[in-house]
Order: sequence, then C-alpha cells, then structure tokens
Amino acid sequence: MPFWPALLLYGALINLVTWHAWRLDKRNAVTREKRSSERTLLTLCWLGGWPGAVIGTQVFRHKSSKKAFIHKVYLAAGFQATLLCATLLLLWRPV
Repeated sequence: MPFWPALLLYGALINLVTWHAWRLDKRNAVTREKRSSERTLLTLCWLGGWPGAVIGTQVFRHKSSKKAFIHKVYLAAGFQATLLCATLLLLWRPV
C-alpha cells in the first residue's frame, strides 16, 4: 500500500479510537464506573488522535474544564503539526 493512503487510513482509525475512548470515559464518569487514565487518553493523542480528542471534548463536554490536560492535548497537536510540516518540506521536490 502506498505511503499516503496508509497514513490517511491510520489517521482515520486512530481518531475513531480516540473519539470512542473519550465517549466511553465520559459515560464511565457519569455512571461512576472505572475510568480510563489520563495517561491512556494522552497516549492516544500523541499517537495521532488529537483531532478525535478535541472533537470528543466538544461533543461530550468531557475534560473541557481540565485546563492542564487540554494544554497537553494541544501540545501533542502542535508537535504533530510541526512534524508533518518538516516531513512535507523534506519530501517536497520542486518541479
């Protein structure tokens, strides 16, 4: 499978998994069941699921008041945006 389609597929899957993790954690918070650790949620963000996390935060109104946690999510987003830009610059070939 070519690189870019595989990368897009990975991005879609990791964001779906992250969004689902946010949904389950919110449900477990409401029902007072066992919760996912912040470390697990942040790991999903660092693996590329930060867009799913941001959407999950807005849709489920979950973790939105935890400013330190949200800053860590945006730190992952900034790092990955920088990594993507650097990768594109390295792969870009002028015609």
